[in-house]
Amino acid sequence: MQIRLLAMAAIAISSAAPAFAADLTYQEPTPPAVEQVPSSFSWSGFYLGAQGGYSWNQGSYLGSDTTINNGAAGVHAGYNFQSGNIVYGIENDFNYNFDNKKEAKLEWDASGRARVGYALDRTLVFATAGVAAAGGKVDIAGAGKKDGILIGWTAGGGLEHAITDNILVRGEYRYSDFGSKDFGSNIGDFSATQNRVLLGASYKF
Repeated sequence: MQIRLLAMAAIAISSAAPAFAADLTYQEPTPPAVEQVPSSFSWSGFYLGAQGGYSWNQGSYLGSDTTINNGAAGVHAGYNFQSGNIVYGIENDFNYNFDNKKEAKLEWDASGRARVGYALDRTLVFATAGVAAAGGKVDIAGAGKKDGILIGWTAGGGLEHAITDNILVRGEYRYSDFGSKDFGSNIGDFSATQNRVLLGASYKF
């Protein structure tokens, strides 16, 4: 009787062994999902800054052309939006023009522009275009004094880089055509165009 019980127990153990071994089969763990790391810098937001540079201006009055080059310094403010690598927004600037000891000059200029660019993390390559205005002034012996606001357009581009999360530096070139304005019968139409190079810095909020 005991022999029979031992035989039956041996048969049961041998039948269960394969199933137990199957339970012990090694399963390789699933590798963790690769986490997508976002760009370390965002261009989105408001910024405020200052710039300075030099302008090569061409003016026309009394039926002839003249060169009225000048240095410039001013301020700018804008807001950027970002979608992937594309950065777009608006910017306004105002500049005071130096070296104006001439009978014809542009005392100041300003613009309201759209900007669009491609961001390589902390470096932005951008293009810009919009409306431009300038304060023209003519003071000619025998013809009199006259000033007025000229309104036209401007377009250009540049490169901007984020030194820190808040400090941005830039270099920019713009061409502006300020159109013309009638300064009276003694002077006639006064018109001006401008090639300008600017260097600037901004604080991003």
